[in-house]
Amino acid sequence: MKEDLFRKATFIKTAVLAKDYPVLRNRSGQLMVEIAVVGRSNVGKSSLLNDLFNSKDLVKTSSTPGKTQAINFFTVDDQFAFVDLPGYGYAQVPLKVRKQWGPMIQEYLSNRESLKVILFLFDIRRIPNQEDIELLEWIAFHQKAMILVMTKADKLNQSERSSNSKNILKAFNTENLFWTSYSTKKNIGRRELIRMILDAIKTEQE
Repeated sequence: MKEDLFRKATFIKTAVLAKDYPVLRNRSGQLMVEIAVVGRSNVGKSSLLNDLFNSKDLVKTSSTPGKTQAINFFTVDDQFAFVDLPGYGYAQVPLKVRKQWGPMIQEYLSNRESLKVILFLFDIRRIPNQEDIELLEWIAFHQKAMILVMTKADKLNQSERSSNSKNILKAFNTENLFWTSYSTKKNIGRRELIRMILDAIKTEQE
């Protein structure tokens, strides 16, 4: 795989229940590797995916956190898939809806055979709280390949980014954590993240 991929992205479907997940195969008829995207509401998942896909609005963005309330499947270059999961941690989403999200996300992350890599998006201006740490620990416990993506890097200068990154990594207290910073507005991190995704996929397939 080359880093000049990620040129042809296609929306496939939205699903809530496992029985409705699509069966996605590449040109060779093999199940596509899936990359799941998780993170707190308003962390910039939709903007990052559009940036990765070289698309302005394939993934619908909203100024209202918690707008994504189901699982959205996309394919890229007819080779692998990205799965956009609902954001967590936004209190103004109705409690009934939030209670549905937990089991829905857990079902996908626990049982989706083709899931190989998880992108954990985290706002570089924040410090992880218990909810964030528990999600990272859950991913580690289930031995999923993970890349921590510190979003909204344009909101800080270089010195602040360096300092905040160190504080975030210290708070997560996890060794050998693969991570990168990212900004869709200042073109920071796209090439690095693509390389890291491809490396993770290659490792998982070996």
